[in-house]
Amino acid sequence: MKMDEIPRRVHFVGIGGVGMSGLAQHLHNLGYVVTGSDRTESERTVALRKLGIEVHIGHNADNISNAEMVVRTSAVHTDNVEVATAMKQITTVVLREQLLGAIFNSFPTRVAVCGTHGKTTVTAMIHEILKRANVSHTALIGGVYRGNNYYCGSGVVVAEACEFNRSFLNLQPTVCVCLNAEYDHPDCYQDKEDARKAYAEFMRNTSEDGYVVLPYNLRSLCPYRKRVYYDKKAQATNVQLIDGKPSFNLVCDDGTRDTMQLGVLGSHNVNNALAAIAVARLLNIPFSAVKEALCAFEGVDRRWTERNVSGLGRVVVDYAHHPTEIACSVATARSITNGKVVCVFQPHTYSRTYAFFDEFATCFQDADLVAYLPIYSAREKPLAGVNSYLLAERARELNVNAVFCSDFEAAKHWIRGVVTADDVLLILGAGDVCELADML
Repeated sequence: MKMDEIPRRVHFVGIGGVGMSGLAQHLHNLGYVVTGSDRTESERTVALRKLGIEVHIGHNADNISNAEMVVRTSAVHTDNVEVATAMKQITTVVLREQLLGAIFNSFPTRVAVCGTHGKTTVTAMIHEILKRANVSHTALIGGVYRGNNYYCGSGVVVAEACEFNRSFLNLQPTVCVCLNAEYDHPDCYQDKEDARKAYAEFMRNTSEDGYVVLPYNLRSLCPYRKRVYYDKKAQATNVQLIDGKPSFNLVCDDGTRDTMQLGVLGSHNVNNALAAIAVARLLNIPFSAVKEALCAFEGVDRRWTERNVSGLGRVVVDYAHHPTEIACSVATARSITNGKVVCVFQPHTYSRTYAFFDEFATCFQDADLVAYLPIYSAREKPLAGVNSYLLAERARELNVNAVFCSDFEAAKHWIRGVVTADDVLLILGAGDVCELADML
């Protein structure tokens, strides 16, 4: 799909989603007539209305009466009343990633950030760098950063490239950033090799005169295009954590040397910063703007977001839902406390829980306590023999101090009984588990 194929009136089914709302804002800014619907009211639906976008709560066939195109996500199936009505009326129905591709590919300079972990953070880091350097750009971020997930400009676009359902194959970047390529989304990929093939295919989408930015250990995935190894172009030495925030000596291949202090917690963010630095150098951004941006970078909402809760010390909401991400969150928590690291985890999808069953136990081995909540099904139906009660039992077999909590109310009661003011409480997961923090 190309931009000139997008009709004037576009309706978004699930407009409150973080990916959908950014696209809706972009079309609205370009003068399209944008409407949308969602199951429930949210901060994003309220914000879209304030921009002048008509948003309906609840799905109804009448909501699309004037639409010439309907946009849906993979989570919205064709039996949705608005989608089904549109298909009967021969109204064009497209997936979110198809529209993202049309928008993204229309820019002359196109930066796409992919990876099993870190892509939202690095996309936001690059946006912050461009903003500090006064480079006009559009940013489409897979999370809320400084109050929004979308920023409007021209010339350059930076967007998160999601591997789910191979949706990133709709993008044709001039700068393709691949942070890592671990196995995830077992509902889409057969195994690790299948996932790596998809990442390699995406890298081949990079324009012939463009660059692929990746770590040296992924060099075999990209034997084509011009390659930049971000952990070789810029290296971090003498890494130290100051209240969890990394400080390091930066040495770049162009001779740049400096001391960096990041504004976000976790040693894993050093790698994220190196990737953002490499992209900035390709775009000829002055290093002064790069340093200023990374020192001021505050992190994306739900990516290690601290919440003030009376009597519970440091309470953190984190989107971590893969064993590798969880282990990083636990390690970060351990680095900032002499008290306990207490975790509440809501597994995301039955297929992922099944695929990483043991790993969802062992990733908590450095925590003191973990409570497993029922699985957030998202787009899936339950799988027989896959549930969080059994997961907690398996964790105990693997010497993890684990319990099962049947719902948020039970988790709240458990937290109040075990967490003290000296501890760090991690509330982990990609579903609605963030609501638990509000309950506390």
